[in-house]
Amino acid sequence: MSATSRTIRNLEGDYQRVLLARVSLEFRDHRFFRRNTGLIKLEDRVFRASIPGQCDLYVLGRGGWHGEVEVKRFGKLSEAQERWRDWCGEWCVPWMMLEARKDEAPAATIARWVEELRPWLRSSG
Repeated sequence: MSATSRTIRNLEGDYQRVLLARVSLEFRDHRFFRRNTGLIKLEDRVFRASIPGQCDLYVLGRGGWHGEVEVKRFGKLSEAQERWRDWCGEWCVPWMMLEARKDEAPAATIARWVEELRPWLRSSG
């Protein structure tokens, strides 16, 4: 993997880390968590750390509310992510996608995302 592809891949994670730090200050009645995904190889066995397509982040609110948040940095949903979004809809699990804009500075993106999250979380009861 080239340094360029590694940098691009890591940028979405950078957005997630900054967002997680910011929401911890903004939304006191909700806790955001990053979902660990991927495959883990242990000797001759392989374990999957999540269901394919699950969102990058999940949110727990006081009283047991749960929501799913997909973070996209200039990409689109994969088929597995579309299936997860649809499953959330069928099960009435709140689902939201936050998208970066190419013409927007990262700090502005995070600030906009916080404002997009505000009414979504307010509706959690």
